[in-house]
Amino acid sequence: MMLKRFSIIFILLVVSFCCFYLFSGNRVPHPISSLEKLIGNRDDATQWHKIKRTKKVKGVALVVHGLNLKPARMQSIITELNDTGIDVLNVSLRGHGNNYTKNRRLSDDEARLESFQTVTYRLWLEEIYTAYLKVRQRADKKRVPVFFVGFSLGGLMGCDLLLLQHDVSYDRMVLFAPALNITMECHLLKALMPFPNMVIDSLSPIYYRSNTGTPMAAYKALFEAVNHFNKNANDKLNKPALLFIDEKDEFVPFVELNEIITQKKLDRWRVHVVRKDNYIGENISHHLIIDQDSVGRKMWQQMKEAIKKHFNIDEVVKSRKTVIPVKAGIQNLLK
Repeated sequence: MMLKRFSIIFILLVVSFCCFYLFSGNRVPHPISSLEKLIGNRDDATQWHKIKRTKKVKGVALVVHGLNLKPARMQSIITELNDTGIDVLNVSLRGHGNNYTKNRRLSDDEARLESFQTVTYRLWLEEIYTAYLKVRQRADKKRVPVFFVGFSLGGLMGCDLLLLQHDVSYDRMVLFAPALNITMECHLLKALMPFPNMVIDSLSPIYYRSNTGTPMAAYKALFEAVNHFNKNANDKLNKPALLFIDEKDEFVPFVELNEIITQKKLDRWRVHVVRKDNYIGENISHHLIIDQDSVGRKMWQQMKEAIKKHFNIDEVVKSRKTVIPVKAGIQNLLK
């Protein structure tokens, strides 16, 4: 099935190259809405999942989903964090979940996809940064560590934000197949950049998708994030990090990911190889590794135990450095 879809993408690439060279001289730039309108209602971009009041808060975590993934599918991870005593702020990037502009002429699904077609790298960065400030504020109030958890695009954007903003700091990170680099097959999609509204069918099962497919505008934002990360990666990334990755991942090359860790001297990053149970169906990609449904019961149990050990609060407190006060604003991004 996946081979068939890649064949379709290849055909689209050939057609798009022809169209680009034939008509690029007459193309009218796609209109871009104002940044303020795109950001929309901040309440639609984040949702708190706090532990019971009877328990002591041991940390606060920022959780960011993957490209075209329903933010609610991060619930298994959120539940594990809550059980460990960690409050969680779950982010819905623009074009996902409830973070989209309502339109009376369109259904909710159509309106969400329309918003997805207007996203940019900067917009997503600002949304994550705004969410981070909320997490930092609560962590400072409770005097507890700040954690970051991200899957695929979310992992990439969280790391990129860490590089961009001097006031951003995480005590520890958990990264699920972070898209710090992507396979050559994914890079072929760049040929479709002249068509930001074109929607590419998703490879994920429908119950994981936020939308039926992913528009080229979203892929463009992803490519920009990957490029920025690889040009600016430095030792600020060397925080204690637990990285989950399947060696057969179709979108994040396992070997190249390990090369990044070595080249950037990220000696505080630990890779946990994910091997899925045999019963997982063909429609579940190796890239999708965020819950029991996607990796199997036995593997998910191992992953949960690794997360719990990584977020051992006593160890975190001992290794904590001075917290950088939050003074910068969103306007500092990408200066």
